[in-house]
Amino acid sequence: MAAIRAGLVFDHVSAEPDLEEEIDGELHWTDLQSSGELETSPQMMAVVLLAGPVAEARALRRSVEYVFTDETAADDRESISSLALDEASFLAASREALALVEHDWPLIERVANALMNERKLRFEQVLDIVTESESQGARDDIRS
Repeated sequence: MAAIRAGLVFDHVSAEPDLEEEIDGELHWTDLQSSGELETSPQMMAVVLLAGPVAEARALRRSVEYVFTDETAADDRESISSLALDEASFLAASREALALVEHDWPLIERVANALMNERKLRFEQVLDIVTESESQGARDDIRS
């Protein structure tokens, strides 16, 4: 959700554990994003990277610190470290990731449910879930 909210395009997202890589699932960037040709602010990238562990912590009812310091979050920690954010920027990105997950939790659950049926979702499939949910919400608001 954070990547979509940031206007970033990814190839697909998976919830498949990869024991060899020690990951629970992850967002796979397009070649354009991975190459660095597509510029994203370091703080926005930090929000995207932090949103995964924040959502996982909420789903598991664990502390964000517990999830973020776990071995499976090593790639996220390394990626965030490479952004070289100062403390204020990191804290702002952390607050934004927490707020985003809180706000979008119903959407995150919908995407997670879709991932239970399919092993991975392409960007377009996730975008369809978001668009459908937001248009449903708009219809509900009109009826109220």
